[in-house]
Amino acid sequence: MGSFIGCFGLGVVGVVGSFVGPVAAGIEKRVVRSDYGVWRGQVERAGFCSNPVRVAGRTTAVDGATGEVRAVFDSGSQPDGVLLVACGDRRAAVCASCSETYRRDLWHVVAGGLTGGGGEGSGLRAETVSGLVPDGVGRHPRLFLTLTAPSFGPVHTVHRDGSPCRPRAARNGRVRVCAHGRAVGCGLRHSRADRTVGSPLCADCFDYAGVVLWNSSVGELWRRTRIYADRALAREVSAVVGRRVPTSRLRDVLRVSYIKVAEFQKRGLVHLHIVARLDGVDPEDRDRIAAPPSWASAALLRSAFAAAVPAVGVELSSPDGLLRVAQWGAQWDASDVSAASDGSVAAGRRTAAYLSKYATKTAGGSAASGWALARRIRTLRVAWLRRQVGEHLARMVETAWTLGAEPGLEGLRRWAHSLGHPGHLATKSRRYSLTLGALRQARRSWRAEQRRAAGEDDPWADDAAVRVGEWRYVARGYASLGDAALAERMAEQHAFALAEYRDQIARENAFRAEVGLPPVPARGSSRGMSRAASA
Repeated sequence: MGSFIGCFGLGVVGVVGSFVGPVAAGIEKRVVRSDYGVWRGQVERAGFCSNPVRVAGRTTAVDGATGEVRAVFDSGSQPDGVLLVACGDRRAAVCASCSETYRRDLWHVVAGGLTGGGGEGSGLRAETVSGLVPDGVGRHPRLFLTLTAPSFGPVHTVHRDGSPCRPRAARNGRVRVCAHGRAVGCGLRHSRADRTVGSPLCADCFDYAGVVLWNSSVGELWRRTRIYADRALAREVSAVVGRRVPTSRLRDVLRVSYIKVAEFQKRGLVHLHIVARLDGVDPEDRDRIAAPPSWASAALLRSAFAAAVPAVGVELSSPDGLLRVAQWGAQWDASDVSAASDGSVAAGRRTAAYLSKYATKTAGGSAASGWALARRIRTLRVAWLRRQVGEHLARMVETAWTLGAEPGLEGLRRWAHSLGHPGHLATKSRRYSLTLGALRQARRSWRAEQRRAAGEDDPWADDAAVRVGEWRYVARGYASLGDAALAERMAEQHAFALAEYRDQIARENAFRAEVGLPPVPARGSSRGMSRAASA
């Protein structure tokens, strides 16, 4: 055991002490190996992913001009003969580390479209945003929209003032009941953690089929909302400029750029959070984000959405013979975030944080076992699902699965785990901001620059090199429970080191501000600090 402790440090003793049997044996087996440091480096480069993909193969870097082989990487030289690749899953219920990376990236995408280069205090790296989003977007008219779903039946709820859920006065001394004999009111005061919140007062009165069909149509409903908003905006612009601007010519004058994030409410319905921005149009370079005309305002944009939201509708399929039309709920909101009293940069940071946190959740994120709805359902196990996510959400999944057997609705089974809602939770228009790919490339460039600064030759970062790879899938997850426990411990150490690092920088900058010195930028790798924390 002496070699065991000396090889990993005292930090692992806590891990071993928490496990017995195969897990503890797996930990010891890994850390006493001579290639443990290499394995640890792989876990770090995979971002401490809790569910990495193991692949095997090789990649060759070849000089594109001379054909010379500059470098070869073969997984056969790595621990267990495999390479660990981060799963990249956005859902916190699946992988906390990868979802945190996604959340931070999405924060930059949202904030970049709100503040551009950002200026002092924005936290955005100028080298990443520069050339993609001009700083001037911070002066463009911007709205923060929230579009909700209509009611499909009364549900248990929580009121901010602490009042009862749904009080209903008795009639002639008798409790009012629905057609199924259940009380139509609830006099309890629920807490937000109460699993009853969001579930219907009467499951038989609740339109489960309507909910699933509505969730499945949200994307089309938003597409039509954009069309209706453009038509309304064309009328508004015509009134302002004093000449008719047809909808077909509107995008020669103004363009609405946006990013939207879907959130699942506790009742299982999706609602959208949207940042919409008015941009001008450069006729010589239509891809450039230009400043809007001086007469463009957030009030103009709000008027367009105020006309579009109540008017838009999507006809739904009728598997049960009922006519349904998907429309937005009456409770929708549009706030002007271009006129924040505490500055657009601070407001942009808060809005970006608000939107990005929802993109890592699942349809069961409000339930105790959100992971149960984190993956596509291959075989429906209703009893198990009810134990995991509760009767209400389980019945929505069952409804989506049943409707998926109807002609024209086959796709619903594929999206039963998301209660019928298809596709991504976060989407944006083409010219709203920078892309997630640009952020990933910025990280690769930063790592390559760090290696060059350290005097290391890095043929893999050379744009002139042609990379030829031959890889195959081996498995998903770590090779043993002991490896998974070690990776979890490393992730905890990384999070602790990162928090300490940020606190240290904040204290130093506070001191420098007192003495009139410029702030110190965050430098170095916090993952390197996590290695030091475990030594």
